[in-house]
Amino acid sequence: MYRKTVLDNGIRVATETLPYFPTVSFGIWWKTGSRYEDPTNNGISHFIEHMLFKGTANRTAYDIAREIDAVGGTLNAFTGKEYTCVYARVLKRDMDIAIDILADMYKNSLFSEEDIEREKQVVLQEIKMIDDNPEEYLFDMFSSTYYRGHPLGMSILGKEENVQQMSRERLVSHFSRYHAPANTIVTASGRIDHDAFVKKIEKLFGEYTSKGETAPSVEKPSSFTDIEVYEKDLEHIYLCIGTDGVGQTDHRRYPLYALNAIMGGSMSSHLFQEIREKRGLVYNIFSYVNCFHDVGTFGITTSTSLEYLEEVIGLIKKEMAQLRDNGVAANEIRFSKEHIKGNFFISLESSEARMGRLAKNEIYFDGYVPLRETLKSIDGIQKAQLDEMSQSVFGDLSRISLAILGRVDKNVVESLWKS
Repeated sequence: MYRKTVLDNGIRVATETLPYFPTVSFGIWWKTGSRYEDPTNNGISHFIEHMLFKGTANRTAYDIAREIDAVGGTLNAFTGKEYTCVYARVLKRDMDIAIDILADMYKNSLFSEEDIEREKQVVLQEIKMIDDNPEEYLFDMFSSTYYRGHPLGMSILGKEENVQQMSRERLVSHFSRYHAPANTIVTASGRIDHDAFVKKIEKLFGEYTSKGETAPSVEKPSSFTDIEVYEKDLEHIYLCIGTDGVGQTDHRRYPLYALNAIMGGSMSSHLFQEIREKRGLVYNIFSYVNCFHDVGTFGITTSTSLEYLEEVIGLIKKEMAQLRDNGVAANEIRFSKEHIKGNFFISLESSEARMGRLAKNEIYFDGYVPLRETLKSIDGIQKAQLDEMSQSVFGDLSRISLAILGRVDKNVVESLWKS
């Protein structure tokens, strides 16, 4: 059962009671992330996330980790483009411990100069790890080109020079502004009583009235079509192909999810079967959908040897053109609906996932989206909608962007893509 309460200071508290779950997941979410940064402070949201674990006025960093470990729970955090979260998952009997720790991290983190300097090295190592991961590195490079000049094109981790320049004053100022109560959502899912939970949150957060703001308005980005080659001494050639999708609040996202399942979102999809299974040209290939508030992308990613690059690119273009020109077969529509629904239900098996769904509904829709409404939207997908989406996404192949990482000449790539 879903319930929601808004505290006097603006903090939204949303819960989903699931009495048959043995665990409770509790999270503090902020409607902020790298999209709310600029080139001079890019990476600050992610750095703040790290600093919340580095000690409070009441607990050392070791105490924070030890108290959760002592009850067998998990404590973690992540930063995205449009939101940031710290969360814990524990048995119901240990819920008060988790709530108190996360509240302490939110209200009383020290942001000490010594910890900031030490954490800079940790974040720099994280950036280097991404640089050494071809898939993640190329995805960041694709985004930086596709949304160039816009915060959505910036890395969540930020640039090394920005990390080196992080100061306590800058971190505390940004935290006070973007992590204020009015921009905060508290969600919990599992064996939980809403009224009792709200009383605990009011006790811990009710007097927290630091000044700040709700998520400021953001400018809708323009997308740029380009072919970019990033030369690197690798055995494989890595490809990231993308074009415009739809935003998170656009009702057309469901036909786009269905198109994704058919095109490359599963092992029985067109791309996987044609390129991996029938020809053995790649180890893995898949398509994906990214939806932000107002825009989104549909993409395809894979890697192959240089000798197969021409054939792989040709086959990807062929599959795009076939879906665009011939539409989607009736049996594939049925398949895609059941595939999406199955994935959806499986994703809700844990209290942690249900807690996350509550928060994202608040962030993007300012309220709860019932499961039956989501299922109704999936079941309502029609062939005409899928065909229209295919034509929208693959309508003009010259409008599709391509980023490649590896030992390959850009002129060769342009020739292959435009042929």
